[in-house]
Amino acid sequence: MFDTLKEHFNQWGGGISLFFCFTHFSQDLMTGLLITLLPFIRQDMMLNYFQAGLLVSAYSVTSGLSQILGGWVGDRIKHRWISITMGLIGVGMSGFAAGLMPTYESLLVAMVAMGIFAGAYHPAAVPAISSLFEDRRGKAIGLHMIGGALGFGVGPFIGTAIAATINWHMAFLLLSIPAMVAGLSVTIWLRKIEPDIPRAEITGGKGKQAGADSPSLWQVLKKVSTVIILVVVVTFTSGSLLPFIPLYLVDHYNLTATMAAVWTSILRASGVLGSLLGGWLSDRWGNRQTVLLTLIAIGPAILLFTTVNYFPALAVLMIVIGIVWTMRETAVQTYLMERTPLRMHGIVFGIYFGIGQQGQSLLQPVYGVFMDMAGISSVFLIVGLISMATSIVTIFIARKI
Repeated sequence: MFDTLKEHFNQWGGGISLFFCFTHFSQDLMTGLLITLLPFIRQDMMLNYFQAGLLVSAYSVTSGLSQILGGWVGDRIKHRWISITMGLIGVGMSGFAAGLMPTYESLLVAMVAMGIFAGAYHPAAVPAISSLFEDRRGKAIGLHMIGGALGFGVGPFIGTAIAATINWHMAFLLLSIPAMVAGLSVTIWLRKIEPDIPRAEITGGKGKQAGADSPSLWQVLKKVSTVIILVVVVTFTSGSLLPFIPLYLVDHYNLTATMAAVWTSILRASGVLGSLLGGWLSDRWGNRQTVLLTLIAIGPAILLFTTVNYFPALAVLMIVIGIVWTMRETAVQTYLMERTPLRMHGIVFGIYFGIGQQGQSLLQPVYGVFMDMAGISSVFLIVGLISMATSIVTIFIARKI
């Protein structure tokens, strides 16, 4: 039985994937904390919806832009562990600084710093995993995604407990430590096993043969553009709404800030199952089919979430959304890595991830303005209708993907 379990564990990438799971957990534990603490910060600093959305955007705008830069840099250095280390330690230090900030303006600055460093991790980590596990890429990326889901899922429980018993400042201070530890661990362990990126792969090669065999960045992006556009539209609309879910639960369902944070963490934690399903389906059924399934399913789930007035049903929908959301992300990452040359893994992923982040960051303050004008429930309903329309469009153009 032990040998069977060990064999299954190795099929998912073994100890290497587990280590990447830990680094992703540490990263997202810190970067996802702001959303959880937003009700506490809003109450402490007496913020309106616009200010709350702007605080999230301070992180998201810089994170979106830095993802593209981080991907470009990651493709041009010989060792991706350097970018991973910079991202983890930088996020940890900026999170620690956020816990020390006494004013709204200084907290905005700390979130900008966190966004800058956050752009170094994902565009380097996912290509590093992809280069190590080409034969079981979906499962390995799925296990990596589990780390992020656990970070987003466990973080709200721990962060809420600390904020409720002490204050939100201490939540930032304490939960910044794992990211810094993970960054140091990468320098000690990952650099010993990560294969060097061949110089020809970094530069794209030289001479006539390289030009003939190596597609341009535009050609690669054109090949995957339909999927990227559909995913980005979903991320722009419903993804931009996710940071407001704790406030929606407080204002629409009269939950306490603590209970809203707990239910948000349940939504995030359900991504553990979604990551497993996404990785397993990508390798067994195909990442293209898995991407289509999740894009079609997310619209009805979001629309029902915005229209249901019975809280137990809403709780079930939150779990479904958490599962489908991470299933899609795992499948999309596998889809992109399989259709992108090694030398472009970082920049393609950085563009995809960065555009999604940038879209969210631009829409979140806008959502905040409309929530102040028309109410949070109305904005949620409109986004639900747009998400449903996107799912219908996906059905009609599925054959072109």
